[in-house]
Amino acid sequence: MNTKKQGIINATIAYVLWGVYPLYWRMLQGLSPTEILVNRMIWSFVTLFLVIIGLRLFTSLKNTVLEILRDKNKLILLILAAALISLNWFVFTFAIVTERIIQASLGYYINPILNILIGVILLKEKLNKYQGIAAILVTVAVLYLTFSYGSFPWISIVLAFTFGCYGIVKKFIPVDPFFSLFLETALIFPVATFFFGFWLANGSSAFLQQELSIILLLMGAGFITISPLFFFARAIKQLPLSLLGFLQYIGPSINMVIAIFLLDEIFTRQHLITFSLIWIACLLFSTSHLLPGGNSASAKS
Repeated sequence: MNTKKQGIINATIAYVLWGVYPLYWRMLQGLSPTEILVNRMIWSFVTLFLVIIGLRLFTSLKNTVLEILRDKNKLILLILAAALISLNWFVFTFAIVTERIIQASLGYYINPILNILIGVILLKEKLNKYQGIAAILVTVAVLYLTFSYGSFPWISIVLAFTFGCYGIVKKFIPVDPFFSLFLETALIFPVATFFFGFWLANGSSAFLQQELSIILLLMGAGFITISPLFFFARAIKQLPLSLLGFLQYIGPSINMVIAIFLLDEIFTRQHLITFSLIWIACLLFSTSHLLPGGNSASAKS
């Protein structure tokens, strides 16, 4: 199997998992998003550490750590990746437990086109005319939702921005995807442990107050969190961002179906207009290279 096919499989698995995961996080709806985030951080690190023990990867891990410590740029990128994914986890968890899955799915629809704008602003890339129109449609959709609701859809924008930047940063970290993911969780593990210990000490931890099923769900958050990230980390090394961006629509599409048909979130006329504009933009963006003059720009999502 060639690298591209492997990348498509890895990306599809990652996005399907992200698509159905709101059902898991909603089972923890009674807990605060902060406590869920802290447990995701801790148990992600523990799960990956157990994998390293089981596969006896200590020598390879040591070599990777020494390589990163010798290169300040790699270390900075790794710290940045850890910060971005932590913020993304928190906001996504907050959206799920506060019943805003539709707004979360909007963020991940916006993300691929936001990647284009990041490329234009930071990397001085150029848009072809179809990509430019798609970017304008997304902007109009966000502005419409903002004015129709009277509040800025910050969840959508933060999720789009953090995950878009995370993907770009991961693209430029020349480290094995598995070790990169482990080191990201290792960087945030001490902070998470501090809060976990503090809550245990003052008696407010869910581990002291909740039934066994909730505790097991929190412990399982590690596996639930790292599974799609592992496949995504591999896919982003195997595929161009343009193709990865197209496959990304799998996740928010599943999110939205779950929100409307299983979790009974309200899909308003404003949502319909906003998503219609986003879907048109996504279709235009994804097929821009097939249209007349679509190959004239160098930008990729």
